Amino acid sequence: MDLFPQNVSSADLPTVEIDTAEVPMVSEKEVLEAADKIVGNKAPGLDSIPNKALKAAVKIAPNMFAEAFTTCLKEGVFPTQWKKQKLILVPKPNKPLGEASSYRPICLLNNTGKLFERVIYNRLIRIAEKDGGLSENQFGFRKGRSTTDALVLVANTAKTALDEGKFCAVITLDVKNAFNSARWSKMLESLMNLGVAKYLVRIVADFLIDRTLCCESDEGMKSYQTTCGVPQGSVLRPLLWIIMYNGILTLDLPTGVASIGLADDIGVTVVARLLEEAELYANEAVYEIKSWLENAGVQLAEHKTEVVLITKRRKCTSMKIKVGTQTIYSKPALKYLGVMIDQRLNFRLHVEGAATKAYNIGALVARMLPNIGGPRPSRRLLISRVVSSILLYAAPVWADALENTIKKIGTAYRISILRTCCAYRTIFNEAACVIAGMIPIEILAKEIQRLYDRTYLTGESPARRRQFARAETVAEWQEKRDESEKGRWTHKIIWDIRKWIERPHGEVGFDLTQFLNGHGGYRAYLYRFGRDDSPYCPQCANIPEDAEHVFFHCPRFETQRATLEATTGEHFTPENIMELMVKAKGIWTEVEKVITAIGKKLGQEEVIRKNERERNTNVDMSAE
Repeated sequence: MDLFPQNVSSADLPTVEIDTAEVPMVSEKEVLEAADKIVGNKAPGLDSIPNKALKAAVKIAPNMFAEAFTTCLKEGVFPTQWKKQKLILVPKPNKPLGEASSYRPICLLNNTGKLFERVIYNRLIRIAEKDGGLSENQFGFRKGRSTTDALVLVANTAKTALDEGKFCAVITLDVKNAFNSARWSKMLESLMNLGVAKYLVRIVADFLIDRTLCCESDEGMKSYQTTCGVPQGSVLRPLLWIIMYNGILTLDLPTGVASIGLADDIGVTVVARLLEEAELYANEAVYEIKSWLENAGVQLAEHKTEVVLITKRRKCTSMKIKVGTQTIYSKPALKYLGVMIDQRLNFRLHVEGAATKAYNIGALVARMLPNIGGPRPSRRLLISRVVSSILLYAAPVWADALENTIKKIGTAYRISILRTCCAYRTIFNEAACVIAGMIPIEILAKEIQRLYDRTYLTGESPARRRQFARAETVAEWQEKRDESEKGRWTHKIIWDIRKWIERPHGEVGFDLTQFLNGHGGYRAYLYRFGRDDSPYCPQCANIPEDAEHVFFHCPRFETQRATLEATTGEHFTPENIMELMVKAKGIWTEVEKVITAIGKKLGQEEVIRKNERERNTNVDMSAE
């Protein structure tokens, strides 16, 4: 069981003596609050009690659970039955099956025990999050602290160093099997250093010891005793981990050195005026962190350490650090928390990498979303958001660098736009974004950056901040759309973007999209690409057959127009059709029916003309 190494015995843990009279009673309110956090469809442990049944029992008799949990706290006992874990090993893709690291362990615990854990967790978190508790540089498993926050801290540190003409080294450290290897004694020590009440330290100690992993094998059910690590699948696991890991973030490191924690990831920033100082400080910091980890029973994967030296110096500059027996040289860039940080801090490599990944996924998605048929537009939009989520990951960190890389990232985004609105590749981006209701990627990135700024609309609720930010985004989009000379037919119809994207009804299918952007079966469009011998309407001399002429003026479709106006009671023009369609669902439906019928008729006429051209060609060839 390499995934769950042996470390120390429970006899090595400190004994905690308490006065039972000082243990606060568990109230019914605490139990009910804990039960509200239980997810109903989670798999049960060995007791096979589903969460839905447990929540129902708590609702009926919260006092029974409160009394039982109070007794456990007073006696310092976490029941053994609640510490049994059902182990399931899930193979990782493309990994050799003979290695322990090729499997992802999933441990299922009894839900009643997890309910008790939640009660303990709620008491511990109040202590951990008070002033003077957890480090400001701890971003993992904490409310209001995200991966983006950690990345912004690193990026801002580097930017400040560059502005001051200093070097900034960013170091990432990889920890081996961290969660399953940490010493229990180190966890309890960290709890006491944080000022946690003794009764909570004692119950956590009992929660950790005598834990049993149960797994099925060819020889039947086998049991395995764990002696270290934070219990996988438990409610307390993330909190105990960050409390223990807090020791790394509070180490006395050299001036200009800071450590950043997120789950088991460790990042180190080193700022110094001279390269020699940066190397010296980096080596000292890594040595201190490595020593602390070893004392906690955790080992660094030394060869996986990476360093990037961020500097404005034009001359190629590098540094090296010593990690145990390994000498690590700085690289042009490294990946930290999913973002490529390069030595110029321009994030070009990250944006290009994200664009390539999004483009490949977008191409796969495109195969599932043909222009004609397939999912309806609302489903297409949902699927397309996979691409935008990849492109916009950690946008507040690199959004300022987007201007220099917008072409590549825009290409990846364009695929999802086309498939959302069922458009041809010949459509202008300006028109496609509006029809699909998808904000241009560069404007959307700015909105995310604006919302991330804590000073933006201070004092307003999150909902109001999002509302104001979106209003600014749409206003910027509208301004750029008004100034653009591309896709003017679409602009003539959809002249108010806000009204279009905030409409309460109506989905855009293939035929409607072709009408809105003037592409498709119209002769003026077909002629541009050599698919017809004339751009003119076959009935109206010297008048191009485009979307405006066909729908609003051509006598061939007078019957359809008259029927539409009689049915809806409205007179349609290019300037009012969008407003009338979004005003009432019935009008939208009737307009779409007429557009579809016209599109079908145009398609039939195109086939007839094509066949006629082919016959004429064959006659000419025969005559020769």
